[in-house]
Amino acid sequence: MNTNEKLELKFDPHTIEHLGIKMYSQLPYALAELVANAYDAGAENVNIKLYDKNTDKKIIVSDDGCGMSFDEIKDNFLVIGRRRREEDESRNNSKGRKITGKKGIGKLALFGIGRTINICSTKENSDKKTTFTLDWQEILNESSGKYEPKYTILSKDNKLEKGTSIELTNLTRISDFDLQTTAISLSKLFNCFDNTFKVTMSRNDEEIIELTKELKYNNIDKEFEWDVTELSNNTESDFAYKNLLKGKIISSKKPMKPDLRRITLYVNGRLANVPSFFGVSEAGHTFSYLTGWIDADYLDEFDKDLISTDRQSLSWDMPEAQELQLFLQKIIKFLVRDWSAKRKEIKEESNTYRTGINIPNWYSKVPDEVRPKLSSIINNISNKPEIDDEDFSSVVHQIYDLIPPYTYFHYRLLHPQIQEAAKRHYEAQDFYVAFQESMKRYKNAVKAKSGVQSTEDLDIVSNSFGVGKPLEVTAKYKLKPDGQPFSNSTIENIENGQMSLSRGIVQGGPKCN
Repeated sequence: MNTNEKLELKFDPHTIEHLGIKMYSQLPYALAELVANAYDAGAENVNIKLYDKNTDKKIIVSDDGCGMSFDEIKDNFLVIGRRRREEDESRNNSKGRKITGKKGIGKLALFGIGRTINICSTKENSDKKTTFTLDWQEILNESSGKYEPKYTILSKDNKLEKGTSIELTNLTRISDFDLQTTAISLSKLFNCFDNTFKVTMSRNDEEIIELTKELKYNNIDKEFEWDVTELSNNTESDFAYKNLLKGKIISSKKPMKPDLRRITLYVNGRLANVPSFFGVSEAGHTFSYLTGWIDADYLDEFDKDLISTDRQSLSWDMPEAQELQLFLQKIIKFLVRDWSAKRKEIKEESNTYRTGINIPNWYSKVPDEVRPKLSSIINNISNKPEIDDEDFSSVVHQIYDLIPPYTYFHYRLLHPQIQEAAKRHYEAQDFYVAFQESMKRYKNAVKAKSGVQSTEDLDIVSNSFGVGKPLEVTAKYKLKPDGQPFSNSTIENIENGQMSLSRGIVQGGPKCN
């Protein structure tokens, strides 16, 4: 290393302005580039410190990654647009992680939030560390297209010291930092936080928040959960990469805030497409309840670059992305159906608990044309917050009496003894046995009440009913509504008609011994 060499940044100032300040003006997206750099550098720990106690606000981001030597800073870091992947065929870092950096412009994101960037970096087992400063105003004033940042090479006491620290000053923001909001926003941009890659954020060295995969979902009252691998395997499709998708979809008990909805697509731990439903219409209310993530790491293996520079979306017009989109749409449509079915089941279980009536069983035993109207009535009542469980149960029981199971079953209109004999078989739709058991009850009741002694079913009813027989059905109905008596012929016809009806029923059924 020749310490007389100069560090040199070659650039077009307007290019830096567009790629830095204008593309990364939001704090989480700028910080994401530093987190991604640390991930690619094999860091295990990243500390983000926000300071706003006085007017001199600043941000310090430090990691324990592999760090950079002077030559690596000169030949790699300060080369805008360096395509690292073309120089590293394995694309794996020291931790075996897939490198996420692509275009070599992420460093410019820092100018979107701070005009002065102080960087200190050192490699493990080296006895030197390099510090240098990038100043936005000096870069703009450099019309030659080359910028020579000031640097210092220092000795270090501990050779095991390694990593990079970046301090951002002259910040563009005026307001104080919102630690919780910033942490959650940053956590949404990654899906690689675990025990091997720990990222913490603090404000004024006080409260510390650790970024996790779950942080962005902490305020969701989860109701259902789906595993993306299982969803993919159960979705009929010839999509070649269906078995490579991983992730989790979550639904909430109540509608989520808009910024929590939709499903995020990640590639190798980094955001690749902002939360969406991948082209499926969001008109339905189901989408107010769904969120989650899908890992599609295979997208990074194509020679084509399918991810936009700002990592906000895939290039959905490319064939590889279109195939994925069509498959994800199938999954989303299934989720809508499955969510509705699960919600309905939970609702019915809740109503069953509140009333003591088996609601799903009840619904299954009413006529098809009645079921949707009945379900709508029960659901509308159950959704009324002013109705407590006791009142709800009372109303549902009254409806149950009006529209009981097997509402149109004929045995309900018959004598209680016939209902008792037929019910079990009628509900099982074994109508032959239901009729047989009913006739046994009928024959025995007629025999007992008439006193007719016979072993033949027809003889029993023939000798019990008719004019002058023991069981006269007109005995209580001799007068018309106007008080005038029925004629003898009418009485005779009614009595003989009852006998014929009884004979027909018994004769048409099985022998009831």
